[in-house]
Amino acid sequence: MSPTQRAAHWHQQNVREVQALQKEPTPYLYTRLRTLAFKGRTRKCRYLVEYIIKERKEKPNVQLYNALILSNVSHEDGGAWRVSDYLDEMREAGLQPEVGTCHAVLKVVAVHPDHLLRADILEYMRTRWYQLSEEGAHDVAAGLLREGLFEQAMHRIEGMQRAGIQMQAWLLDMAVHMLCTAGEVEEAYRIMRQRYDIGELNISRTLWYTLLDTGSSYRHHASTALIWNSQVNTAYLNPTSCVCLNILTTAAKAGDAVLATDVFTHLSKRGTAFTPAHYQLLIDCYLAASPPDLKRALSILTIMALEKMADPSPAETRSLYLHLRSQPSLVAEAFTILRALRAEDRKVPIAALNLIIECYVEQKNLAEAMKVYKLIHTFIPASQVGTLKTLANIETFNLLLRGCRLANPPDEALASFLVSELLALRVKPTALTYDRLILVFVQAGTHALESAKRANAPAMVEARRKKGVELLDWAFRHFTDMQAVSGTTNPTKSATPHEGSLGWMPRFGTVERLAVQLAEVGDTRCWDVLQTGEDHGAKGGLEHAWEAKGKWVRRNVEEAWRGATGEDGLTRGDAANAEPDEAKAVAAAAA
Repeated sequence: MSPTQRAAHWHQQNVREVQALQKEPTPYLYTRLRTLAFKGRTRKCRYLVEYIIKERKEKPNVQLYNALILSNVSHEDGGAWRVSDYLDEMREAGLQPEVGTCHAVLKVVAVHPDHLLRADILEYMRTRWYQLSEEGAHDVAAGLLREGLFEQAMHRIEGMQRAGIQMQAWLLDMAVHMLCTAGEVEEAYRIMRQRYDIGELNISRTLWYTLLDTGSSYRHHASTALIWNSQVNTAYLNPTSCVCLNILTTAAKAGDAVLATDVFTHLSKRGTAFTPAHYQLLIDCYLAASPPDLKRALSILTIMALEKMADPSPAETRSLYLHLRSQPSLVAEAFTILRALRAEDRKVPIAALNLIIECYVEQKNLAEAMKVYKLIHTFIPASQVGTLKTLANIETFNLLLRGCRLANPPDEALASFLVSELLALRVKPTALTYDRLILVFVQAGTHALESAKRANAPAMVEARRKKGVELLDWAFRHFTDMQAVSGTTNPTKSATPHEGSLGWMPRFGTVERLAVQLAEVGDTRCWDVLQTGEDHGAKGGLEHAWEAKGKWVRRNVEEAWRGATGEDGLTRGDAANAEPDEAKAVAAAAA
């Protein structure tokens, strides 16, 4: 039906309804008009007013205009602009708006917001000493809410409550919905809390669910806990898994272990397949509790190990790591808890033990980290004692190698021992393993060279410098080994990478440090390292760092070379022709 046809249809229908009223007395028509106005029948009201004026010879009066104004409460056909037109017509006709007119305008602007019109009407009522009715007060507050003037609206609502006005549920429902939409969770919660405390029984489930969804997404603990305890636990609401995850996150942030446990129970009854994210939030919850429950947090890792999912990764232990790092004295207690859990025949994952090692490495307490490493075999499950040598994985060795570098002085001998252990246990190294091994020897060589500068006896100076050069030589050999074994399954294979071969590469900073330290002792192999890094960077390696910082690395190497030899830096051609020493295997380093 086209718009023209629709208008014609409406016209015919209204005409028929008006004709049906021809036998009715005029007072009845006024009553009928008010009824249509309250229902928002805008067009029917206009036809009826025209009929009353034309056929019943009634003069335009305030009652007719009141009905015309009020009929604009229709959200489809009404409009505040039409109300303004009617008010202008009344003024031209010499009619003064009465209190009923003002309340009709307020009701319309509660549906079709018009801040200026509402302000004018309220000012007009003030000057005429018109009293605002309870219904009018509700309309004013509703209009303010629709305009997003939440502060003014809440001020109005609070004033009505102080005045003892019986608040209508529709206005409070509207306020909660709109406050939630705007993210004003605290105000929405305050309203719902008041209604709950006074025992209001007819609050819709939809409204409770809206506040639960919004409150949990904004991590608002008070509203989330209220609705969970009063609505979910009593089976009035059944939140989705997504909302439950938000509730769990809210509980974790607030340290509400009871709420978090309830959510887990609720999800398990539903048959939800738990993910590491769920357990991570539960760990966070126990750590955020007052006081923190370290034992329960660690026990979650053992529960994860029993579930049908991969062993916990380092990502699942980050909150535990941050907690232990902030309180170093708790690291020993944490290890004691893990041993107690193992004594209870709980499966302790290697991620939990690596966590303890990482904390000790962060404290630069390599001795305690090695004690934990030597006790790892005691955590092997009883069913695997005869078949599994150790739980240690490559993450374990990478952490310990980092500890060797951070030790004072750097412990290259222990690093070599760890490499031999790694090979004996058939643990496959990663690029990070080689990277940290290189750093250990570079750091150890640098420490030996610096101690040579501080020595007084010539013999001691010579011995320490010789040792430093030797350690840097091993660092370079591990650098070549790293490229040679890339992509192979045998980490003990020794080879010097052929020209143009680009395999595994250390991190950008490691390459720079190795090249600069070799240049500082006048070792021409610094240009091999520099050239390899530039070639790898040209192919998009080293996380594109070489493109941004490569020129500064070359400048640092050249300055170090000049400081050591008094000569200008070698050209790229010279570097390419330089003969590198024959590289040895990582296994040889262990020997």
